[in-house]
Amino acid sequence: MNNFAVVILIIVLAAAGAGGAFWMYYLQPAEEERGRLQQDIRGLEAKKDEIRNVADEIARINEAIAKLTAEKNKLQMESNQMTTVVPKLLDSIEAIANKFNVKFQDIRISPLVRAEQWSELPVELGLLGTFQDIGNFLVICEKRKIINLAAGSITISVSAETDPKSKSPLLTVTLNAKVYIMGGGY
Repeated sequence: MNNFAVVILIIVLAAAGAGGAFWMYYLQPAEEERGRLQQDIRGLEAKKDEIRNVADEIARINEAIAKLTAEKNKLQMESNQMTTVVPKLLDSIEAIANKFNVKFQDIRISPLVRAEQWSELPVELGLLGTFQDIGNFLVICEKRKIINLAAGSITISVSAETDPKSKSPLLTVTLNAKVYIMGGGY
């Protein structure tokens, strides 16, 4: 063999050894690392999808919480209306009745009826008094917008009792009216 062939054989063997070493120490670990990184990327994409699903679920839960909070506030407002408006209503009506010597026989308050911008509270009043006193009572209640007489009915009958001062017969009046409360809607 000649020297040239030996040199080429040594160069080929050295290149093959260098190529094998390069593949063994650099290329194979890089390929394995690439495979692990691709697997990690797929795992992270799956977690990303899970997070997106969780985010959607959180948005739905927040929406449900907002709806329930609105419902709770509406119920609280209705409760507050009933606990504040009704006593004020009764105090106002009682003050006017005392001013005009009108006596209550009974008061019935029906359940609250809600509309979009207000709530309606049906009220039935049983009154006893003279024609003039009951007339003044109704006029003042209507002027002060305590009750809405136009949205109701009045039944009047003569009582067996008489007024001790004027000796005129007393009237028994049954008044069905409505009280409107602003802001009690859906």
